Amino acid sequence: MCINKYYKVLVGEYAKKHFIKSFSKKYKTWNNTFIEINNMLSRIDMFVLTSKVEKIHKYDIWYIVKCEFKIVWTNESPKTSWNRIIVFVNEKKSETHILLLYAKTDIWGHNETQWWTQEIKNNYEFIKKLWK
Repeated sequence: MCINKYYKVLVGEYAKKHFIKSFSKKYKTWNNTFIEINNMLSRIDMFVLTSKVEKIHKYDIWYIVKCEFKIVWTNESPKTSWNRIIVFVNEKKSETHILLLYAKTDIWGHNETQWWTQEIKNNYEFIKKLWK
């Protein structure tokens, strides 16, 4: 993994429509928050070395991570804010794809991992094919 590499940050249509849209309506500082998220994900190789990222699946040149984030200008930490991003990383293409961006209130059921796994399988066919 190259430490000086910048990754292109892409946002999945499902994430835009179902999550980012609601965050932008709820928080006046959303644009600034998204700039911070973009900066963080463009350096995912560095960010993955912190405690704010958990690698979920890894296979060959790609992996999926769960990241914590906070809304800019709030007093909460990323961990206690309970805001998360699920990101698909393609090391060969130097791309990060935001698949889901959610708050605790978005989760149905009692198991966060089951919830986001099902959301990804239902809405991102290209990942469903890679995921075994």
